[in-house]
Amino acid sequence: MTVQTVTRTGGKSVGSAVLGVLLTLGIFVLTFVGFLIAPLALLLVAFLVWTVVRPRQGGEQSVAPAAGETDEADGAVGGHRGRTATTDFGAGAR
Repeated sequence: MTVQTVTRTGGKSVGSAVLGVLLTLGIFVLTFVGFLIAPLALLLVAFLVWTVVRPRQGGEQSVAPAAGETDEADGAVGGHRGRTATTDFGAGAR
């Protein structure tokens, strides 16, 4: 009867083990950075959309007065009969 004794090494070479560790570390870093960057990128996109969609504060053009509000012919003081476009009901609701 013959008994063979074969000594097996650890299974992986040193280079293969180092490559496995580096690959695992790289996947971890990419995932971690992705979870950090994604919310910041989403906030940046939301801010850009908000700046485009919101109405411009300084660029409003004046609205032409309605007929009769600036009628000079009716003899009112200043031609406005005491009413202007800013004192009418709902003047601030644009």
